[in-house]
Amino acid sequence: MPPLCDPMQGRAARRRTPKLLLSAATLGVGLAGCRQPLDSIQMVLDRHQKAYARLPEEDRARLMPVGEPVSGEAAEELLPTDMLTLQQARAIAIRANPDIHAAKARFVAAAARIAEARSRYLPTVIFSYNAARTFHTPASRNRLNTLLQPALPAPIGVDSTNFTVTTLLNALRRPLFGPTGLKGDRNSFSEHSTAFTSSWTAFDGFVREAQLMSAKHVYHASHMGLADVERLLIQAVDRAYYQVQLSEEQVRIARADESFSQEQHEETEKLRAAGRASQADVDNFRVRMLAAQANLTAALGLKETGRVVLAELMGLADVTLPGGLPLSTLADETESELQAPSPGPWIEQALKDRPDVLQMENLLRSEEEQVRAAKGLYNPSVVVSGSWGYDRPSNLRYSVEDQSSALAMEFRWEIFTGGARQARVRQAEAQRAEAAAQLNRLRLSVQSDVRRALIDLQNAQQQIRLQRESLKTARENRRIVQAGYVAGKETLNRLNEVQRDYIAAEAELARARIRLREAWSDLHAAAATYRKADDGGTAAGAGGADGSGRTDTVADPADAGGQP
Repeated sequence: MPPLCDPMQGRAARRRTPKLLLSAATLGVGLAGCRQPLDSIQMVLDRHQKAYARLPEEDRARLMPVGEPVSGEAAEELLPTDMLTLQQARAIAIRANPDIHAAKARFVAAAARIAEARSRYLPTVIFSYNAARTFHTPASRNRLNTLLQPALPAPIGVDSTNFTVTTLLNALRRPLFGPTGLKGDRNSFSEHSTAFTSSWTAFDGFVREAQLMSAKHVYHASHMGLADVERLLIQAVDRAYYQVQLSEEQVRIARADESFSQEQHEETEKLRAAGRASQADVDNFRVRMLAAQANLTAALGLKETGRVVLAELMGLADVTLPGGLPLSTLADETESELQAPSPGPWIEQALKDRPDVLQMENLLRSEEEQVRAAKGLYNPSVVVSGSWGYDRPSNLRYSVEDQSSALAMEFRWEIFTGGARQARVRQAEAQRAEAAAQLNRLRLSVQSDVRRALIDLQNAQQQIRLQRESLKTARENRRIVQAGYVAGKETLNRLNEVQRDYIAAEAELARARIRLREAWSDLHAAAATYRKADDGGTAAGAGGADGSGRTDTVADPADAGGQP
């Protein structure tokens, strides 16, 4: 005869079956939750490495892992020995400027926030140990009465610190050495608890998903922020480099003026000795010579100031360029540099590729995810938790009887929060609307930058044409008047006048040439079209490999040679 089934055992088995199923389901979901984010992180890293290998050399250098910033001494080692070109100044600034390293640090911090957002998919495991010493128990809470009470049918809860902390606080409220007339139990005793607790959020209304996507968009925004810092830094290096070149042109013009005044001073001295000129005429050219020397001193001061600014942007230690390191001289403008580009392609290029626009677009997407995260607070959440440990109300030597364990599942759904969720959703939507308005404002500003750069470029191009013709006429006019003055047919005032016209025309031409290069640099910075040309220089009006501003660009960036 088969043995009869014990009803008590059957009921116990039926009670254990749901618990076993719940434990197995929790373990399986926990393992899946632990494994899947790790796999996706590794997949992201693999994709990043593959994409990184396909990047051009200059982009790989920009995305190098962040370490210690390049020191000023290391930046000085990158300086050439013969001549500093504009391309070399840019490369050193991108490697050594502190703003670049700060942007790289922000980029790495944004990547770390992605890992932080992914960690919310994983369970938490906490080890805790609590010890308390009770010195006095009041009569209303006699420990013997507590011990006589029936024990709880369930094991210790997940949070085993509540009883221990409460006991400790109650003990601290009493003096250690109170009056002898106190009622209650004054026998000291200790309590110890050691536990491992684990908690895992199985569902939170898709808040984690929204926060993870928001962190990813911030990561991309930080990447674009790094590119924007590079764009602005290159533009600043271009301006400093061109200002040094302009001051060198002013030095050349001042020395030529001094040389001309010196020659006329000597010729006039000969004429005075022959009785054909007065001492006032001789002193006139001496005054002109001293004025040229004053202009030369001012130009040299501007040159040294520009070199200091350039050295600061390049991150040099002593903020100065070596005195024997020259910059490249201005070269003649090419036909492509003197062609007026069309605004349409440049504006389209700027709105599509400019880093600050892309950065704001990613920030807007991040704010949209924050709205979804705020709306997720209306959904319920499910948290699975468990604990295992020991709890002993005497000494620290645990035994099997002191072991405790618990498994819990919490379903939480906030029905009413006093309007807190609605306010948070409205706040998130307002921040998203603000980001959208800022993006629209930035797009208008980008178009304004491109159009203003184009206007400055066309103005500089026209100024160069006019100043070249003016300089040619002034040079010929000075030659005629100078010959007439030597022959006694022209007055001294007339010679002074034509010399001033010639110097002014030459100075204005030099400024127009620098303005042309600055306008090309501003245009490429506004449109974010910096690229490395195949010949090793920049195919932009912002400056060639020799720093002259010579380019191979065409009218529009969409054409073959229009990328800098």
